[in-house]
Amino acid sequence: MNPVNIDKAIQYVKDNSKTSFDASIELHINLDLDSNQSVRFSANLPHGTGKTKRVAVMASKKIENADIQLDEQDLVKIEKGDLKPKIDFDVFVAEPQYMAKIAKVARVLGPAGMMPNPKTGTVSDDVTKVVNEVKKGKVEVRTEPNAPIVHTVIGKRSFDNKKLVENYEEIMSLLRQNRPAKAKPEWIKTCFVNATMGPSAQVLLEGL
Repeated sequence: MNPVNIDKAIQYVKDNSKTSFDASIELHINLDLDSNQSVRFSANLPHGTGKTKRVAVMASKKIENADIQLDEQDLVKIEKGDLKPKIDFDVFVAEPQYMAKIAKVARVLGPAGMMPNPKTGTVSDDVTKVVNEVKKGKVEVRTEPNAPIVHTVIGKRSFDNKKLVENYEEIMSLLRQNRPAKAKPEWIKTCFVNATMGPSAQVLLEGL
């Protein structure tokens, strides 16, 4: 299948999604970057992802919308594997004052892509605000640790096409804004969209 515009790509993957559940619509972007170059940013998707993320926090006060309120003993549980990132929580948000303590479990949180980081807004004095943004559809977009590839979700199959297109456009706009300084002019190589467990369609990179 030749590259098509995002509207046609989304329609194709929705038409060919055969799952009985409401499949996620995924975006996979291949970048032309050197091994020392990476991309990492947060995006507030206009229409969310259709999935409510479980947020763990470490803060000096109780955070109403947080799913897990962590303390130092919970960090020990993370270190021992009794509390698992990606299984027990999807995002970890912390106040700056706790980062020295959290650093002790960086070897667990880092590979899972869940180490709190100021660049993605997950280290903040206003933890409540960050938690609310995550619940509304804020996502972290980053290249894989060992490859210049970005994987992210732009919504659900049940979303109408217009909402999926607008979420896609938000991701691509921010990706262009976060181009590494020494990246090649045509650094976005290919972009594919697919539904969970379904075939993919290559997106025509217009104006990129």
